[in-house]
Amino acid sequence: MPPGFFPRFPARLAVLAVVFALALLAAPAAGQAQQQAKTAPEAKPEGQAIPDTPKKDTGVDGRRTPVGIEHTDTDVVGTRLAYHLKELLGRSSLMTLTTKDEKKLVLVIHTREEFTGRPAVSSIYSVAWLYSAKDGTLRYFLSGDTGIVDAVTLEQTVEAILVKTDKMAATYGYLFQ
Repeated sequence: MPPGFFPRFPARLAVLAVVFALALLAAPAAGQAQQQAKTAPEAKPEGQAIPDTPKKDTGVDGRRTPVGIEHTDTDVVGTRLAYHLKELLGRSSLMTLTTKDEKKLVLVIHTREEFTGRPAVSSIYSVAWLYSAKDGTLRYFLSGDTGIVDAVTLEQTVEAILVKTDKMAATYGYLFQ
């Protein structure tokens, strides 16, 4: 040890203790400032008004595709299929059920009883996805599907049709711009 080391040791220890204490006091204050910066809402620049109406609800990728459903058949399971499609479209954040004269996807659904002697057991269905730019104009065929639906598989079939509708909306989204 160098001569005179011990007489200065208490002074060095005191300085080190003060620096350590300041570091401990500064760390929580810095953490609180960062947390407040994360949770504080962004302030609007002066002169900008906050809108009175909420923004239109759109899906995760900014689209809310208008969809129309056409079904005129009267079989029991087919009518339930069309009703459940309309019900889920009404709650969807990606699509909206519409009857307006606008650019939209149209689902044309035809259903028939699978067996005429057992009307409420199951139905066969066909779905055609069409693009309609305006009522009274030619519609464009995008895709089609057929299948059999019964009371047990009704919800799964509805969800599968809506998934395919969402894929059509994403694929042909440029038609709605």
